[in-house]
Amino acid sequence: MDIHEETNIKELLRSIPECAEQLHSFNKHIKDETTLQLLAISANIPFNALKYGLERTIKRATQYPCNYAKMHSKLIKPEAVNIAGYVNFLWQNDFISELKRKAKIEGINLNINIFPKHSKKEFQNYLAVCQSINDLPDILIGKGFSSLMTQQFIDKFVKPGYYQNSAFNFNKGKVFSNTNIIDKEHYYHPFAVEEMVMIHDKTKEINTDLPEKWSDLLTPNFAGTIMQMGKNQRDHFGFNMMLHWFAKYGEEAIAKYAENVEDKQHFSYIIKNMATNNDEMLPISIVHQFASLFVRSDARDKVEIIKTQDGNPITCHFFLAKKNASLQAITMANHLYSKEIKSIIEKCGTTHISSDSLFSGNNKFQWVGWDKLRTLPLPYLKEHLSEIAYQNYKTA
Repeated sequence: MDIHEETNIKELLRSIPECAEQLHSFNKHIKDETTLQLLAISANIPFNALKYGLERTIKRATQYPCNYAKMHSKLIKPEAVNIAGYVNFLWQNDFISELKRKAKIEGINLNINIFPKHSKKEFQNYLAVCQSINDLPDILIGKGFSSLMTQQFIDKFVKPGYYQNSAFNFNKGKVFSNTNIIDKEHYYHPFAVEEMVMIHDKTKEINTDLPEKWSDLLTPNFAGTIMQMGKNQRDHFGFNMMLHWFAKYGEEAIAKYAENVEDKQHFSYIIKNMATNNDEMLPISIVHQFASLFVRSDARDKVEIIKTQDGNPITCHFFLAKKNASLQAITMANHLYSKEIKSIIEKCGTTHISSDSLFSGNNKFQWVGWDKLRTLPLPYLKEHLSEIAYQNYKTA
């Protein structure tokens, strides 16, 4: 389906209802006669960001259609603890196996659906059109800035209190004490964190001192020295980094950072080509902490993770639990804080909430904050910030 300036929004929503998620933050501007161009003008948002966001949604909805009744039947089993969501692909299988083991020991009928990359889009489409809390599982597990953090999801299922629950017991590690990692409203419950790290390839010359803090990367000294994890095309430009810059310094920081990024590549490409003769490689690469586990043994003395003064930006692995969750559901949720789950995820470079130190060795981190996240117009914001980045990315 092609969309353009004169596409009528109401007709688009009737045709592709999943688009409501992308448009939710602008509902007050949508009337019967509103076109795509008129919406951009009245909401004071860039037309391209709006159009690209809707095109992604349409593509997802048409290529990965969701049979709502079938998905509901998969997610909601009577007399069971129903769990669904996403986790890191590196520890997904062991994570599922451990929860099944725990459920068997406790005599719990567990229905768990952790969606891998090839099937998560169908679940995302389900979430985009879901209208009833009864159609969602007892426990939802998420990572990063996902479909469980969209303004539509928050307005429908979080703010009304359906997933407000404080019935969990765990001990935070020392590194997480006196931080804003815990959601004081008891909606989102983090059980692990993923860091973004700077990896310095010492075989590549750099004509400046190494960065001491993340904001150094916004200065002209680092122009042409940075490789960002992502696709080297118009995409979300590493949204974890974009949101960090935006939350801390505003849109201007997005432009400055994108100007300094010389290239974008999948993390596997970056790791494979570090400390080689590959001319495309750059002195500093921005990747997830877990990617550092894959650095070749013959390259480990030629690369280093830069330890920053201000700590690395993080994203969270988290869960939501229904307010009326059963004791059995609470038991399963509490197991996410267990030493068994901790062992599984930390083998793969993810830091558990009970750990005293971060996987990177830093003694602090940078986190956007749950209160802030609940105010952001996601998923549209991904397109908005990525449009700014793309317009300032020289390779583009």
